[in-house]
Amino acid sequence: MNLTLKNNLGFKWFANNTLFFKGYFYVNDHFYEKEDALNYLLNIKTVANFKAELNVINGVFSFIISLEDTICIASDLTRSFPLFYTIQKGKLFLSDDILHLKKQFTIDDFDKISEIELKASNHTHGKKTLLKNVFQVQASEYLIINNDEVIDRNFFFSYAIEKESSDSYSSLKNKTIITFNNVFKRFIDSLNNRTIVVPLSGGFDSRLIAIMLKKYNYKNVVCYTYGRKDSFEIENSQKTAKTLNFEWHFIEYKDDLISDFLITDEFKDYAHFAGKLSSMPNLQEYFAVKHLKKNKLISNDAIFVPGYAGDLLGGSQFLKVIPENLKQEQITDLIIRKKFSNYPLSKTEKKTIKNQVEQNLFHFDENYVKKIPSSVFEDYDIKEKIAKYIFNSANFYTFFGYEHRFPFWDQELLDLFKKVPVKYKNMKMLFNTVLINEYFKPNTVYFENELQPSKKSKNTQKIKDQIKPFLPTFVKQRFLQKNDWNNYKPITDQIDTLIVSKGLKVQKSSKDYNDIITQWYLYFSKNMI
Repeated sequence: MNLTLKNNLGFKWFANNTLFFKGYFYVNDHFYEKEDALNYLLNIKTVANFKAELNVINGVFSFIISLEDTICIASDLTRSFPLFYTIQKGKLFLSDDILHLKKQFTIDDFDKISEIELKASNHTHGKKTLLKNVFQVQASEYLIINNDEVIDRNFFFSYAIEKESSDSYSSLKNKTIITFNNVFKRFIDSLNNRTIVVPLSGGFDSRLIAIMLKKYNYKNVVCYTYGRKDSFEIENSQKTAKTLNFEWHFIEYKDDLISDFLITDEFKDYAHFAGKLSSMPNLQEYFAVKHLKKNKLISNDAIFVPGYAGDLLGGSQFLKVIPENLKQEQITDLIIRKKFSNYPLSKTEKKTIKNQVEQNLFHFDENYVKKIPSSVFEDYDIKEKIAKYIFNSANFYTFFGYEHRFPFWDQELLDLFKKVPVKYKNMKMLFNTVLINEYFKPNTVYFENELQPSKKSKNTQKIKDQIKPFLPTFVKQRFLQKNDWNNYKPITDQIDTLIVSKGLKVQKSSKDYNDIITQWYLYFSKNMI
């Protein structure tokens, strides 16, 4: 096997003769990173040890270990440090830089199915990338390679379950509180007094992070909020930071911050770094992180701690995505309807995508038909959208040289919430009750104007979803712009203008602005822009 590792922004690769590691992890409550993590993993001597260890370590990582004539590769559930591989003339080549493989072997053939997937869902699916015959190590996947051949590949974590917890609601609340306290104490103990930067929205996930930092008396904290100056996020996030006595910055997304970004070499480098020919390069926080760094508002060794995917644990998918009483035979169609909605699919394309989704479901868990259907859907979503779109967006931290942490994606929390009965995930019942009563109200950061789901709002949303397809385009565009708190429109307007100026087409769904970004990224990847 031929190995090339080039990306050392934010997190660096640590290596010796037989092992390459990036990231961090916990074993029980002990924190491992850098050389300590390397030394711990050197205890792996066999393939069986390797597989067993993947069920023990709890963190964000990718690593490659050579065991005599066998190579073992693993990537954690967030896919924060993706690895790519291709087989050329019988030899396997592995790299963390897909553009290196593209250039080395002059690979210019783009996979048509992957292009459709990217435009419809903001990322490619399964092990595919945009390039033919170039593949990625997926979220929570391991590969065993012998003689330049992948002889075994599987997944070491699944969110799909056969049976929900039988615990009472009261018992689950207590377990949730204990687990949150365990997870955040473990997380905070690992920080070593470095500056912690919290992207503080008006929502619950980032607010809990701020509260926990205060609860465990962590002093070195900077919070920030970004977007339009009339954003509903500002008032609650500013109140939270002030109440907890944390430094807070608002970064307004106005012309002098976002104008002409497309023509800069820095942004083009970011787009390649974040997209990796497999995901849409997320733009939301790019300008905010750049502003914080440029104006020296945070230290060079700061750690960003976003509230990624906490709402999914709470049950956000059950608000308007996963229907009640989902059946096994409905899973694939639901995935296509809800997760491939940014681009109109023809009947032929939909049939092809359906076949791909069914294959991926089987690869993720060959026994998925025995699992609770809603949990199978969540598992697919976690390995695909959550890993390749949500967690992939953390590239705007690492690109500017910063590390990150994802406390909500601690294994202990995942193991707890995946077994929470659906009736307690509906309306985010358990999750929100614990956060509000145990953490927000005691810290006086629960506000009168909180926007929280209710049965009435859920039913209202269903009616809106039924009506939206029949509304005129200009009405849908007006709704989109009204709710554009991150000020994505002036950003994507620049992208739209550039595409049109090159004589290229852009199709707008009136659903969100990501469809424009993905089409631009595809043109950009093909050197057409």
